[in-house]
Amino acid sequence: MQTRCAHILVLLIALILSGCDQGRPETMMETYSSRLANSLNSDKQLDLSSPLKIPVFPRRRDRILPVKDLRQGLLEVFNLRHCRLIHLVAERNSSLGKVMPPSKQLVYEIELFIGLRDCLQQLKMANAEPELITQVESIFRIKSDNFEKALWNGIFISEAVERNFSLSEPALSLDGEDGFQQSVRALEVLDQIAALNKGNRDWTRPEALDQMEQQYQTLYNHRYGSRWLRSLYLVTQTLRFNAELIQHRLQQRPLCYNQTATSKANIVKNVFQKYYISQLQPYMARLDQQGKIWLRINTQLINQFTVTPASTKNYYTRVIDPETSQLWHNYLEARNQHTKAWQNLLRQCGLMPKR
Repeated sequence: MQTRCAHILVLLIALILSGCDQGRPETMMETYSSRLANSLNSDKQLDLSSPLKIPVFPRRRDRILPVKDLRQGLLEVFNLRHCRLIHLVAERNSSLGKVMPPSKQLVYEIELFIGLRDCLQQLKMANAEPELITQVESIFRIKSDNFEKALWNGIFISEAVERNFSLSEPALSLDGEDGFQQSVRALEVLDQIAALNKGNRDWTRPEALDQMEQQYQTLYNHRYGSRWLRSLYLVTQTLRFNAELIQHRLQQRPLCYNQTATSKANIVKNVFQKYYISQLQPYMARLDQQGKIWLRINTQLINQFTVTPASTKNYYTRVIDPETSQLWHNYLEARNQHTKAWQNLLRQCGLMPKR
């Protein structure tokens, strides 16, 4: 009895694992490729298990920018008690404040900038002592000069942003939203924060500061960007592989003559309908549509800055900016190559869909 139960348990586990594997995008792509290869009498097999050939996101130490720390002597309590910023500075100087995560550091820098800016205006309007005004002006000048770097560090050295460019996350699911909308919204909020550096900086306190932790948590939890990068790479490999399969077969000898479909051609067309049109194409359409938005908002975000480290700028040029991204251009090229290959095959056999 125990042996029989054990066998049933093993069978159930195997079925569950098999079902999970069937739901993987890699399985869908490999199945399409295998069926097409078989229908064209080819023994080639698509292997999607090799490491991704995508540039690695720069290390944190290469992304961080040096910012002058006001704890080095200028930020004295006497100066700031007039600005009602003692509690903010004290929190920053506490043991916990010294290890603030980038998200909280970002909020602190913005709050302090607003406090100093408004305080300076109030002191001038109240005709305060010139020495006091000079001291606060000196502090504010340092914060102002370093403000763009502080915004950069608060966004781009965070683990939440870093995780969206990792090469270790799985591909996007075959169906489902995968946190796309939430991730885009979080990036839009970061873009709004980055834009504070522009213009004359006379803006009011952004309401988004109260939800910054939620935005970072969204990016960290979903890691949409990392999953999209893997998905796009895998789809590109699949499209290229199958386009070359078709091209090689047609170069060897025609599949059909006089635009007359053979039984072999009908089998190939069935693969086209069942595995490409019904399965891979909808997945591609989602990647394409969402990817354009994700690339745009990320490019827009980094373009808010003029202090971008060279390594990070180079990464965004090669991977993220849709105008220059080799990854995106490879995908578009493979998609066009795949479309043209199928058009040639279907046209040769008189099987092109009628408009």
